[in-house]
Amino acid sequence: MNSFTNTETESRGNLRDFLNIIFKHKSKIIIIFLTVVLTVTIGTFLISPTYEAFSQILVKFGRENIYTPTATGSQVLFDISKEDRINSEVEIIKGRNLIEKVITELGVKNIYPDLKEKPFISNTFSKKIPLLEKAVLIFQQKLTVEGVTKSDIIEIKFQHKDRVVAAQVVNRLIDVYLEHHITVFKQSQNYNFFDDQVKLLEKKLKDSEEELEAFKYQNNISSLTEQKTVLLQQISEMELELAKTRSEISEKIGKIQALNKYLSEPSAKIELGQETDFNPYSVSNIRNRVAELKLREGELLSKYNEQSQLVTNVRQEIEKANQLLDKEERTYHDKAVKSINDDLNALRSKGESQKQHLSQYQQELNRIKSVEMRLNELERQAKLNEDSYQLYVQKTEESRISNAMDNQKIANISVVQPALPPIKPVKPKTMLNIILSIILGGFAGVGTAFFIEYLSHTFSTREDVEKHLGLPVVGSIPDK
Repeated sequence: MNSFTNTETESRGNLRDFLNIIFKHKSKIIIIFLTVVLTVTIGTFLISPTYEAFSQILVKFGRENIYTPTATGSQVLFDISKEDRINSEVEIIKGRNLIEKVITELGVKNIYPDLKEKPFISNTFSKKIPLLEKAVLIFQQKLTVEGVTKSDIIEIKFQHKDRVVAAQVVNRLIDVYLEHHITVFKQSQNYNFFDDQVKLLEKKLKDSEEELEAFKYQNNISSLTEQKTVLLQQISEMELELAKTRSEISEKIGKIQALNKYLSEPSAKIELGQETDFNPYSVSNIRNRVAELKLREGELLSKYNEQSQLVTNVRQEIEKANQLLDKEERTYHDKAVKSINDDLNALRSKGESQKQHLSQYQQELNRIKSVEMRLNELERQAKLNEDSYQLYVQKTEESRISNAMDNQKIANISVVQPALPPIKPVKPKTMLNIILSIILGGFAGVGTAFFIEYLSHTFSTREDVEKHLGLPVVGSIPDK
């Protein structure tokens, strides 16, 4: 209970001390408060107003963000980073060259009529700063360029004492920026390059087409596929005929060997006699006669002995018949061999002729294959030249359109809101300054009172005497 009472008593004492100090120095507090408020208020009304003109531009995704490589096989590259694109444009707008151009076109004296060619800080070692450079430094301090969050919009702000000049500066800066932007991204050199390439490729294509036509005319090419098909068919037929001829040659050689065997081996006569090709009518009759005589001989031998006159006569007739048969067979054998040899020679000549034709067909086929390979090569080259020519014609047209758009100042930048002369100044802010001066004046007055009280070494109240000296106060004399 005693602790709570002491705390309450101490709080009341502190509040009483605070109020005593306030009332003791109330005149000083009021003077300082009024001085601060009046000074700030008068200063606010005396300061020349500063106006801020602003404009907004929209940065769209356009042809400036597309990189078109000059190589035909290269890939088109796209700039898809919005943040990087916005930051790049912001840096271009804030560039010193654009600011100098704006100041030069509008005139330093028109923008800053009170600007003098003297250093900001006067001293012995300082040098005079040219008006243009000094104007650029002031311009940069008063210019604000920043991108609006989560958008493709850039906001441009400029502060100046003349609201009309502020709007003129912002609008002129945007015009200069647009011209500079087009110059930066201009692709006129690409157009000249593509145009030169088109001329070269056009000549190259014409030469390849003329070479292809001359090759076709020189080789009498109408349809290689049909020629090749007909030639393959002729080769196939000729190979079949050659195989047939070789088979016939083998057959003739076999017959000659059989005939030669007939003469050298008598036992083969019976078999040879059975061949119709070598058994003409006279030979056949003689053989029949020999066969009849041998039958007659057999009959006689069955009746008579070998010394019989009849048997002897029959045997003499058989001998004469065999001699005649041998003569006839030899005669017809020679004729048959000669005939077969003639046929064999004819077949061999025919085979050689077929071989020559087949070789010619093969050579012609090889020539056609070679011509076909060269023709395909020339056609591929002509097609490649045509594709390259068409590609560069397209790129040339795109570059020409881009160049025309550059000349017409068509870009991916649009002015969303042009700068207008501001109605209200941004500086000074009267109400804010007055409110702040009231707060500052109050704190300054109270702070000064407590500071004076802190520096004072006198006792103003009975409590101060009892607190610091530890002695009771018997009496006090009021201040008259």
